[in-house]
Parts: sequence; C-alpha cells; structure tokens
Amino acid sequence: MKKENNVKKMRWNMKNPDSLKWYFLIGALIGAVLFVLIYGFSVLNVTNDAWLMTGKDLQQHYIGWKYYRDAAWNFPIGLHDGLTHPYMVSVLYTDSIPLFAIFFKALSPLLPETFQYFGLFGLMCYMLNGGFAALIVAKIRKNKLYCAMGSVFFILSTPVLQRMFGLLTQNSRHTSLAAHFLILAPIVIWMYRDRFQKIWKAAAAFAILGALCVLIQMYIIFIVGGLMCGYLLHSLLEERKWKRVFIVFGSFVAAFLVTFFVVGGFTDVLDSGSNGFGLYSANLNALINPYEYSSFFPEMGMRSGQYEGFAYLGFGMIVLCAIGIGLLIRRMIQMHKEKKLWIRMKQFIKKHASGLVSLSIFVIVFGYLSLTTWVYIGKYIILQVYLPQFCYDVLAIVRSSGRFIWVIMYMAMIFGLYMAARMIRNKKVCTIIVAVCLCLQLMDLAKPISRIHKQYTSEPVAEESMVKNAFWDTQLKNYKHIVYYPVAGYGLYQMMQVGTKASMVEGMDVNYFYMSRFIKYSLIEKENKEIKKKFTDNALDEDTLYIVDYRSAHKYKNMANFYEVDNKILASKKPIADVPVYRDVYLSAESPYVELDFSDQGLGKKFAHSGWNETDFGDDGTWTSGQSVVRLLSGGAKKAHVTVEYEAGKKKGTTKIKVNGKERAKLKNNESGIVEFDTMLKTTTNEHKGEGVNWLFFNTDSVFKSKHNDDDITCGIYVKKITVTYLR
Repeated sequence: MKKENNVKKMRWNMKNPDSLKWYFLIGALIGAVLFVLIYGFSVLNVTNDAWLMTGKDLQQHYIGWKYYRDAAWNFPIGLHDGLTHPYMVSVLYTDSIPLFAIFFKALSPLLPETFQYFGLFGLMCYMLNGGFAALIVAKIRKNKLYCAMGSVFFILSTPVLQRMFGLLTQNSRHTSLAAHFLILAPIVIWMYRDRFQKIWKAAAAFAILGALCVLIQMYIIFIVGGLMCGYLLHSLLEERKWKRVFIVFGSFVAAFLVTFFVVGGFTDVLDSGSNGFGLYSANLNALINPYEYSSFFPEMGMRSGQYEGFAYLGFGMIVLCAIGIGLLIRRMIQMHKEKKLWIRMKQFIKKHASGLVSLSIFVIVFGYLSLTTWVYIGKYIILQVYLPQFCYDVLAIVRSSGRFIWVIMYMAMIFGLYMAARMIRNKKVCTIIVAVCLCLQLMDLAKPISRIHKQYTSEPVAEESMVKNAFWDTQLKNYKHIVYYPVAGYGLYQMMQVGTKASMVEGMDVNYFYMSRFIKYSLIEKENKEIKKKFTDNALDEDTLYIVDYRSAHKYKNMANFYEVDNKILASKKPIADVPVYRDVYLSAESPYVELDFSDQGLGKKFAHSGWNETDFGDDGTWTSGQSVVRLLSGGAKKAHVTVEYEAGKKKGTTKIKVNGKERAKLKNNESGIVEFDTMLKTTTNEHKGEGVNWLFFNTDSVFKSKHNDDDITCGIYVKKITVTYLR
C-alpha cells in the first residue's frame, strides 16, 4: 500500500514525464495557443475596450464592471447601486465575473483609467478547459499525443465558441458561460475518484467548485451539483457509507452559500427567477445540429430559443462516435457468435454496476431537464407534458435548461475517445483514426472560427446605436441621475445603451439597467409611486434626467420640459438647449403633428395595438398580419390628415385601411409607396378604457409566410411610418 502511494506521488512529480501535471500543462498550452489563434492579441490588451462596446451581453458585462469599479466598497463586497439606484444589487447580476471584478477592484488604484479583464478571462478559460480535458483523455489513454489531440475536441467545443465572445449576429454572447472547466473539473474528480479517497480532498475540491461557480457563472452550479451527485451516488453504491455524501455535499452547499452571501447574491431587490422554462430548451437534434458552426452542413430546424441548447459535436467527433458505436456493435456480434456476449455483459455490469447506475441516472435526469416538457425534433413537437403551475414556478430558476445538454455533449466526446482507445487494439491505427477525425473537426469548424477571428482581429464594429444624438455626449454631464418613469418602461437594450453613456459621466447612476434578473414588481410599483408624486407635486429634481413614456409626457406636459431624443422622451426640470421639443401624441391645436416611427425602437411601436408581428420589428418598420391595428389619440382634433409610408410585401393582394370602421384607402401589397387620406377623429377621453380611441385598421387579404427565429409569421405589408396632421 505504501509503495502504491509512493507511485501516485511520483506521478504528480514534475520530474516524472508521466506525471498528470504534464498532461494538464500540455492541454493548457494548447488552449492558450488556440485562444490566440482564434481571437488574436487585441482582446488581451487590458486598455482596449472598443471590442466590448459592440452591443448586447458583452457590453452589459463590461458596463457592470465599470459601475462596480467606481462604486465605494460595501459589505457584502459585491454590492453597488450605480445601475439600480437607490437599491443595491450585486455585480453578480450583470454577469461581470465577480472573481475578476472583485480582484481588480481591489487593485483599481494601480490600474489604468480604462481597464478590461474579459480577454484575460477568456484566455484563462481556454487554458483550464484544455488542462482538464487533457486529464480526462489521459484517464482513457495515457499517451501525450493522444491527449493533445483529444483535448482539442474539448477546447473547441462549439458552445464555448458560441459563448466566449460570440458573433455580433447572435444573441448568445454570454462570456462567463464559456467557463466549461467548471463542468470538466467535476468529471475529472468522478473519473479519478481513486485519488479522492480521502473525504477531505473531495470535500475541498467540490467546495472550491461551488465557490467558483458563484464567482464566475451561477448557472453552471446546477451542472456541477448534478455531477457531484452522480459522483456521490457512485461512491455510495461502492462504499455503502453515507459519511462521504454528507460531508462532500455539505461542503459544496456551505461554500456556495457563504460565497453567495459575501458577494451579495442574497437580495430582496431582484426576482429569483423568470418565466420561460420550456422555451430555452435543447432539441433532440442538438448534438448533430450545426446551427451556424459548420463549414459543411446547413442549420437544422429548431425552435426559437433553442440556441440555448446548442451542443453540436462537430463532424469529426460525430464520425469518431459513429466509429466507436460501429466497433462496439461489431465486438458484440463477434462475442455473440462465440456465445460469450451475455457472460461478458454480466461480468461488465457486475464490475461497473455502481458507475453504470449513477451515470445512467445522471444522463436521464439532465437529458430530461435539457429537453424540458416540450420535446422537439427539428421544428416538430413530439411530446408535451403538462405540469402544475407551481412546478413551472420552481423550474423558472433554470429556465435556460437547454444548457444542461452541454454535459451530455461532453459525455458523448468521452465515449468517442474511449471507444477508439479500447476497441482499436493497434495503438498506431487508433492514433491515426483520431488524427483523421480531428482534421475533419478542424475543417468543419474552420469557417465559423474564421468569422470569429475576423471579427476580433479587425476594427470593432459597434451595434447600431440607439443613442446617437450629440446630447448624450455633450449635455448628459449636467445631471447626476437618470430615472426611468415608469421603471422598466423602455426596452432592455435601450436601457443598456443609455447606461453605457451614463457610465462615461463620473458619479452618475441610473435606476434601471439590463440585469440577469428583473427588479421585483413590488419595488417597481413603489418607485413608480414616488416618482409620480414628484411629477404631480411639480417637485422634479434639477440634477435628474427623467426618461418617460408618452402617457406621462401627455399627463404632465405642463409640469416639466419635455424633449424627444433618439425616440426617447426626456423630461427635465430645467430647459435643455439644442434638442427637439417633444410633440404630444394626442393630436390637438397645441400638438398639430404626430409622427409614429414603427422601427424596433420607435415610439410608433407603443401604438401597435394588435395583429402586428411584434417579433419582427425591424430597423425601419414592421410587418402587418391579416389584420393589424393602430391607436390614434386625439386631444380635441376633429379632423386629421394621415400619411402611411410602407414597403411592399412578397405576395399579391390588397390591404384596406380603415379608421373607426370606415374605409379610407386601398393599396396593393406588392407595391411600395405612400398613401394619404383625410379622416374624422373622436376626442380621446379615457385611453385605458378605449373611450374615444381612434382605431386604424390594416386589413390584408393575402399574406406570405416569413420566418423569424424559425417561427412562422404571416406578413402583409411593411409599415415604416405613420404621420397624423391636424386639419383646422
């Protein structure tokens, strides 16, 4: 026994070429090289933040770090109120990677004014992903070349390519979710459980992983916890002792809870979950659906939102798994002919029963959670299970459950490499086959990797800004606070871009931002009441810029100065120079001209009552369906001139335009143009109850099928703008 322990110690000795540390370092080195080859060196420049200002998730993570860096220290140490003033929330909820945020905040006085750590985090992920992958492959076959080749499959896993920094064209640029070493590490612990015989080692390992999940990406803790339960069940079935289960599980939970508390994760400001369980699932074709990550194959069908369950194995790994399955079937047929199949199977099951049972339970549970209660193959639903509402409320915390398929993907990779190593007796032939499959994998991923490489080694291209006006750069500094009223009254990406501008003004805060969790409805209502009182009492703060909706602008039009900037309505106690005054949407002698912009961020979208393809609001306008309705509001105007600017659909037919039931115009669907007409209006007395609202109908008798995120949408004409002019 003592000799065996000495051998194990030697294996970790760096002077020993067979030490597992060498395999880890080989994988880490390959990960570092591949990271630089894919993303270049510019992302590693800590003073270069231009590539982070290209929109959506990346920008959210960076702005969260900027606000946290500039905030005073609090306890719990992750709290600040820069983005949810006056409430404090943790940097955890902007997915700004608290591990790095807290460390570099402590070093902030020594850092340059512009500092980003996301490139360094990406490099760390690739290195650790590679290191742990090499350890997994080393357990299958202890050969440096085999481990080096095998680790590449893991390092270039498609979800990591999708998530790390991603593509501008996708909505899945969620960097912290690329920390797949947090998934690979518990697999290593499970596979090397003989090295964790001492309970304190296993407890310490899982405690560290629990803390790291909080400090890097909370969502992964569910996967890590599941793998830990599989490992503990395996140990329990082998040892028949509960001591390990209680100590390891307790250490994991304790480390998670303590770290979560210290970082400020416990909050009474944000909701614990949100709706959507079942929408963001995995498809049954997830392991073979390339989405946008193949040089050879087109995207397969999937439901909108199932990009969360993206887990394409890659052509090379699919071939390797197919070879492994083929060799396994061949071996079973051979043993059957020799009448040894059932004997060998019984022997194998008896020897590995504990592992097979625990692994099977893990795969079944996580496979089910990833597919959810709506099981799709391609675009077709094949099974739908209805659960009580309280079940959906509980499962809402893991609404993006399609991500659980990632661990199934890694199990498939392990299977492919294991079968090649075990079923091909000639080691040289085995190495050649894996090398050929790796070449196929690299060829398959070449085009998507090339797109990523081009994006991050070229001049950054910012997302089309929703805050273009010079006001944000020249006059925003005259304020200390930005307040939305009503809170959450604007789109999340609009709020993020406004928050980005606010982050450039020293000491400025906002009362709402794009977070991973929404502010509780009760707090939103409370804050709305407080802001409403300021408007009604004519007591707005001079140092606050209010961003309001059209209802508030109409209601309080005589109690503040209102302006329209980038399709946002600004209210200020003091006048603002050189920006357009807001025109009330209630048509009247005082507001004789109303322009409704139907682009995605335009004010016209607020008046699209029903029948519009709301998921397909574009840069310039939106599509009508069979019947689409617009609300026109009158503050006393009896007669108006209406102008509709539109583009052609893709199918012949006509669209009749009616106002309050009377036909005013007819146009051809396959022609673009402008239609104008006069109409009578009713005075709007109660918009909420529909009293006096003027209904403008677009009745389209022939529509075509369009696709947006794989949903079928019926489209008629493309409405860009509606203007209404008061006729005296």
